[in-house]
Amino acid sequence: MTSVPTIKRILAIAVLLGLPLSGRTLVQESGQRIMFHVTAVRSEQAHDWCTTGDCSATRFTVEGYADVKGDSTLTEYVLECVETLVQKPSPHFTAVCDRLHAHNDYEARLLSDAIAFSETKSPTPEGAIVPAYRIVSEKEVKKQKR
Repeated sequence: MTSVPTIKRILAIAVLLGLPLSGRTLVQESGQRIMFHVTAVRSEQAHDWCTTGDCSATRFTVEGYADVKGDSTLTEYVLECVETLVQKPSPHFTAVCDRLHAHNDYEARLLSDAIAFSETKSPTPEGAIVPAYRIVSEKEVKKQKR
């Protein structure tokens, strides 16, 4: 069980970094449950994230769509999550992004400015938070007839 001081520290760090938190970090019952279909995943070094040399960061960008309203349209999303590895005093992850793969469906929660994939059950190093994927863009598209 996570202690109250630990939860307060995680919240304080997340607020300072502007990280949306997922369900595995804190009990997350808010947001709308959705099924998210991933169409593309890429990663790159996030040089703008760790500028001191005391850490490294990887930016994961995910593209996909969800049938949010169950009508004749889908919502396409571009999502982003930044994973950080702090080097000092010893190397350790402070944020670990859920691992997602193209051509797969994932249970998720649509939050106001992020999508949390807390149901994926990716392994998480002890002490690391699992940030939700921030919504970079979203667009309504018509469903294709099959």
